[in-house]
Amino acid sequence: MARSSALTLSTKAADLLSAALRHVRDAEHLLDPAAGYTSPDQAYHLAGYGPECGRKATVSLRWLDQAVGHGVETSAADVTAFMLDLDPLARRYDVPMDAARCPALSAWRVEARYQRTGARSRSEAQALCQEAREVVDSVVVALWADGRIAEGHTPW
Repeated sequence: MARSSALTLSTKAADLLSAALRHVRDAEHLLDPAAGYTSPDQAYHLAGYGPECGRKATVSLRWLDQAVGHGVETSAADVTAFMLDLDPLARRYDVPMDAARCPALSAWRVEARYQRTGARSRSEAQALCQEAREVVDSVVVALWADGRIAEGHTPW
C-alpha cells in the first residue's frame, strides 16, 4: 500500500533527521578507543546537537525550527513549549530532553563548543552520547512508524 505524502517529512526535516543521526554517530566514534584517537570534549559537543536536530525534524512548520535554534535567549523548555503549542503535529512526538529523563542532555549547552580541551571527562561524554542515541533513535522510530519518512529516503 502506498503511503500518503501529505505528512511525509520535508527535505529540510529529512536533512535534520540525517544530521541528528550523524552527530550522535560521530560523537560515539570520538569515544571509541579502536578509532585510534578519542576526544571526549568533541564527542560531548557533537552529541548534544543530535537530539536538537531530531526535535527540529518533527516540526512541520519550517519557520519554527529557527525559533528553537542557537542564540535564543529564552530557556529551551519555554521555546519548545511555544513550538509545540503552534505545531500540533510536533506535539505528537515525545522527545525526552528534560532533566528527569535525560539529566546529561538537559545540562548540555551549545556553548560546550567553546570549552577548553580537557573540560569534559570520558564518563560525561559517554552519558551524554547514550542519552542522545536513545532520543534520536526514538524520534527516527516514531517518524518511521507514522509513515513520515518517505520510502527509499531513510536518513541512515
